[in-house]
Amino acid sequence: MVQSGKNISGNDLKYTAFVGKPFEISYQYAETIANQIALANGQTKIEKVYFIGDNPDVDIVGANMYNCLLQQSMNLRTSISGYSLLPDSKYLSAKSCESILVCTGVYEPNKQKIDGKNPWKIPTTIKLDVFEAVKYILFMETCPWIVNC
Repeated sequence: MVQSGKNISGNDLKYTAFVGKPFEISYQYAETIANQIALANGQTKIEKVYFIGDNPDVDIVGANMYNCLLQQSMNLRTSISGYSLLPDSKYLSAKSCESILVCTGVYEPNKQKIDGKNPWKIPTTIKLDVFEAVKYILFMETCPWIVNC
């Protein structure tokens, strides 16, 4: 990509930002959209976000990094909106984030194991598919005090 940029423009490519997973701007954008939808439907801003992904190396790492960022802002008693990479941070309200790994794409539990030595790759939970992940989220948001459903 660097060489292609130079070939096309004649100049060296300069990086000004990284976007996409696992960079925090992607997670802030998702949280922003979720809050806009919630507010438009008369709901309060969200306090916990759930990110579903099929790749421990990207989706789960990114969600866990975002949770770490949220926890740091809570520990420092500051708002995550103060650290927003987005122009309008009033929609950032989450205090925590859960990472949900699904077995419907990159990750196949029969063929690979989670790297337990790397805490960034360990999901909050593993579910068979997105349907099961959504059921988990709905359960956690309606009756989290019950351990087993």
